[in-house]
Amino acid sequence: MKKYAILVNTCDKFEDCWIPFFKLFKIYWPDYNGKIYLNTEYKDFSYSGLNIIPLKVAEKKQDADKITWSECLKRALEKIDEDILLYMQEDYFLKGSVKNDLVEKYSNLMNNAQNLHCIHLTDQSVKSAGGSKYENLDNVEMNQRYRISCQAALWQKDILASYLRSYESAWDFEEFGSKRSSKMKHNFYVVNRNWVKLGEYEIIPYIFTGIVQGRWKEEVVDLFEKHDISVDYAVRGFLSERVEKPFHKKVQYRFNKIPNQIKNELELLKLKNR
Repeated sequence: MKKYAILVNTCDKFEDCWIPFFKLFKIYWPDYNGKIYLNTEYKDFSYSGLNIIPLKVAEKKQDADKITWSECLKRALEKIDEDILLYMQEDYFLKGSVKNDLVEKYSNLMNNAQNLHCIHLTDQSVKSAGGSKYENLDNVEMNQRYRISCQAALWQKDILASYLRSYESAWDFEEFGSKRSSKMKHNFYVVNRNWVKLGEYEIIPYIFTGIVQGRWKEEVVDLFEKHDISVDYAVRGFLSERVEKPFHKKVQYRFNKIPNQIKNELELLKLKNR
């Protein structure tokens, strides 16, 4: 049986998450013994007892800030051998034991049935459109704002790559990629919400998400203290301390999105006419 691998999508500016992430990973997922690809730009990283492969997707250190989120992910996928990936991010801090048998069950299912393109493993990602022929899996609703989500999910690597556009941010990828998915019509599934429920029964229990808008979510503090993880919270500050963006910044953000919105609408027209 082909093995799946884990991809931890990150960037070097979030290296303060790596030690907490992998310390908790080792505690809460001791029976995972496969590869863990860490999508760094140019930095190395290792953690005792884990098979971590830093991908170092920037050709030069000075190029790191010039590469978009989607381009970094695209380059990462090109460096990975496995066909099935569990997508995670560096601030998805594990807080309970991962049900390794279920992750393996669904990765095996994807290997055996090539028409399963993505399986969302949490109830915190996408909307369900009702049951499927697969046990405890629902079809993902076709027309929704975020049919594509960056939360924990098993992906066919080539399908994930097919949604990436090098000019897009992570937010663009979720928003515009979701629109593309309604035309490309790959088979996306999500765990049944009557079975997997946040705080009650989770396949991969983790904090959704540990860093928001560049600041620590307060939820991490107790988890880190419990496991003797030391972090200088003053460097990032906490989410509750953030200052509201001034109006002109919000307008500028909207204005900057226009070129990508136009590109997406043109692509949707092409996909519609196929």
